Amino acid sequence: MQFTTEHKQLAETVTRFVQKEINPHVAQWEREQQFPSHAVFKKLGDLGLLGLKYPQEFGGSGLDFSYSMVMAEALGECNCGGIPMAIGVHTDMCTPALARFGSDELRREFLAPSIAGDVVGCLGVSEAGGGSDVAALKTTARREGGDYVING
Repeated sequence: MQFTTEHKQLAETVTRFVQKEINPHVAQWEREQQFPSHAVFKKLGDLGLLGLKYPQEFGGSGLDFSYSMVMAEALGECNCGGIPMAIGVHTDMCTPALARFGSDELRREFLAPSIAGDVVGCLGVSEAGGGSDVAALKTTARREGGDYVING
């Protein structure tokens, strides 16, 4: 694949972010056994890094998948594994189904704030006795009035 100037600029932006906002703090965050995910994700969102492949209508950049790969490679500059994993889970596990299958109302309510870094996405895929085999999940959701009741 031929990378464009825009790909290279993205890699430089992510690398600078890692060097300034992540790597200087990794040792402290490791000692504390947590990192300020909301603050870090907000900064990523402010740079437009959490919605590279998502529609502009919801705050994304509307770019193709190659830009996500450039970002993932540049995140390899992190002096840890957990933070790039958290970013990848947010951008490539939590939000894709919402972007693809969610109604515009749900996208405005949940996808747009995720892209902006106002919320941190999470995903539940493990159950006691079942590990992370998502095909074997036993959790159910049923509608009760205007709410869903989750069992599992």
